[in-house]
Amino acid sequence: MSKYFQDSEFNRCSPACSIDDMHPETLKRLDQAREHAGIPFVLSSAYRSPAHDKSKGRSGTGAHTMGRAVDIRCNTSANRWKIVSALIAAGFTRIGIANTFIHADDSPKHAQSVIWTY
Repeated sequence: MSKYFQDSEFNRCSPACSIDDMHPETLKRLDQAREHAGIPFVLSSAYRSPAHDKSKGRSGTGAHTMGRAVDIRCNTSANRWKIVSALIAAGFTRIGIANTFIHADDSPKHAQSVIWTY
């Protein structure tokens, strides 16, 4: 259950996925970050099944496949600041910054306290 996000926002992979595929702690942090940022978060990617991940040339073992990651669309530098600040305040420890989105995850199996660019 999420305060700000609907199941349809998580159904973007094949085989079908849903909000229930997300780790509860990650979803809680995502809601906290959205609350803190004060702006809508439009998700461009969330949970990905290992099969879906592999079909796109990825490892199939990343944070998305664990339900521990989301990509949030971002189109301005002011919104980028709001989103990144809110993600850190909510406890996300892994952030990737691209021109059109911000990756956030809280995977305990990957390097911690990192920010990278695409």
